[in-house]
Amino acid sequence: MLNKLKGTAVGELFRDACKLGEENLKLQKDIVVGWSRLWPGLSGRVQTTSTPFAEVRGVWSETVQNLAHKQRELVNKQFEFARKTLDLAFGVAGNELTPPVKAELPATPEAAEKSPPVSEPAIEPQVRGASPVESGRPYISGTQNIVNKIAVVTGAASGIGEAVSRELAHRGAKAVMLVDRSDQVVALANAINEEEGRTVAIGQVGDTTDAAFRKRVFNEAVERYGIVSICVPAAGITRDALSVRIDKETGKADLYPVETFRQVTEVNLIAPIYWAIEMIARIAEDRRERGLKRWEPEEKIQGAIVFLGSVSSQGNKGQISYAVAKAGLEGAAATLMKEAIFHGVRCGVIHPGFTDTPMAKALGSDFLEKYVLPYTQLRRLIRPEEIADAICFMISNSAVSGELWADAGWHPPA
Repeated sequence: MLNKLKGTAVGELFRDACKLGEENLKLQKDIVVGWSRLWPGLSGRVQTTSTPFAEVRGVWSETVQNLAHKQRELVNKQFEFARKTLDLAFGVAGNELTPPVKAELPATPEAAEKSPPVSEPAIEPQVRGASPVESGRPYISGTQNIVNKIAVVTGAASGIGEAVSRELAHRGAKAVMLVDRSDQVVALANAINEEEGRTVAIGQVGDTTDAAFRKRVFNEAVERYGIVSICVPAAGITRDALSVRIDKETGKADLYPVETFRQVTEVNLIAPIYWAIEMIARIAEDRRERGLKRWEPEEKIQGAIVFLGSVSSQGNKGQISYAVAKAGLEGAAATLMKEAIFHGVRCGVIHPGFTDTPMAKALGSDFLEKYVLPYTQLRRLIRPEEIADAICFMISNSAVSGELWADAGWHPPA
């Protein structure tokens, strides 16, 4: 009877111990996932006050420490279960077992900085600027199809283009070609290189509608780094006006200038498409030279394109040319996806809402407060970094295709 009772107790303790083990594993997973979300990519860079991730440093420390405290409690519980199980099964006295050492964890992030290191082996911090692959960095969601890749971003001097350039560099891209008509892009490239501690950003000044300039950028990328496999053509302009406006003095109708319409569609529609096509062509030629034909899934994705659409693609008063251009990118992305996947290249389009960029600010604070923010569920402009994160998500996750709406809940009245 006593043996039966012992067997039942041991079984129950064993089941409980298994549950604790599962909880422990889940906590370890939560630590890694929480770390990767607060420090995207876990790239080989040291977190300093000069990086945009410094602001989450305290949050990250506190989060990881809280999880570590919980994990320590689980380990202690597992020890108690093991001791009781041995005592029941084999008559081992509890005081013969030595409990695990309880390394005291600092209660606050500030205390963590001052506390001496524990005697347990620590993970070596990665050297800033080291190649993510060479340094053995494990794959974390948010870096796939980005680490060690060569990217081209147009409209990179400011706004979303600047934000995505920084994010690609942070997440381990080998090189990012920053393209813009403003020479500010050169200063930005230098700033990114200083933050990352390596030469990753290269500024290229020129007109994105110029075919010769486009080819020169790709040629330089190939010669210095290799085939470009990420393209984010983010350059864009607005020339807003009603398509038909009645002149109050003459009573005649003024039509939206066709020259302006052509200019907007040239920059916002035609140019992005041809920057994307240029990358597809280079990948296709490279595959041909290596004797490869139709892409097979075992090869992994060869490239990714993300067009910058807009919520205006659904139609927006005063934006006839801009809305047409952004809506046109939807058809371009859908068509190129069907064609380019033959060479292993994915293509999609993201539709940002009103984002805190020079283009949005040009509308004026009065316009934004009257016609934009009241109809945005977040009641604020989207931050460029939020759109950049969404773009990297589209690049990283090969299962994501088609269109992604990042509009912050903007629904204008009819």
